[in-house]
Amino acid sequence: MTCKADFVYYKLEREYTIKPEEYIAYYVWLKYKDCFKVLVSTILSQKSTDKSALKAYMNLETNIGVNVINLAESPLNSIEESIKVSGLYKSKAKRIKEISSILLNQYKGDINIILASPNAREVLLSFNGIGEKTADVVLLTCKGERVFPVDTHISRVTKRLGLVSISSKYREISQALMNYFSNYDFLKLHHLLIAHGRTVCKAKKPLCQICVIKECCEYYSNRARKSEKSSTT
Repeated sequence: MTCKADFVYYKLEREYTIKPEEYIAYYVWLKYKDCFKVLVSTILSQKSTDKSALKAYMNLETNIGVNVINLAESPLNSIEESIKVSGLYKSKAKRIKEISSILLNQYKGDINIILASPNAREVLLSFNGIGEKTADVVLLTCKGERVFPVDTHISRVTKRLGLVSISSKYREISQALMNYFSNYDFLKLHHLLIAHGRTVCKAKKPLCQICVIKECCEYYSNRARKSEKSSTT
């Protein structure tokens, strides 16, 4: 990437207004200040849009109540029915119920016991259904840990900017972002990059001409060179 971190951060900050309801984990955190609820909402967002996941989450709150005891003791089919709108509802319901049962039986129903430990990330990753992004979303949103969750939008934007190679995986992308933007608010930048990926730096037909950071972008630079070359042949 050809630009300094402060240029990219402030360009994105001026361009996008973060609406909490468009980021389910952030919305749930602001509304409830409950790390378990944030975990459940993040699981619901897997392979789903935040809009659909939020509908599923609110259904779950209304029908069952999102707390460890209720979800551990609720019939699996009741959880499934509540979260259908999020997609992959059978596997998500199973994971949510299993995690709730483990928390209830091994951690006194309190996820904060895990989050307070120095190896919180490793413990979270040991649960079936919690991958790196889900663990990092919970740790960043609830605890302000210096981790950087990477979703498909952030991965695409980061690769196009040239901050990492096209073949880079989760950990490399996450570490590159933490290194490059080390002095900035990770949670806010996480949301800004998602917003940019959703609205401008789309997977198909990216809107490069209106991109506020196109001068920093290797993808845009390569496209411009190809266009210039084709126009002269």
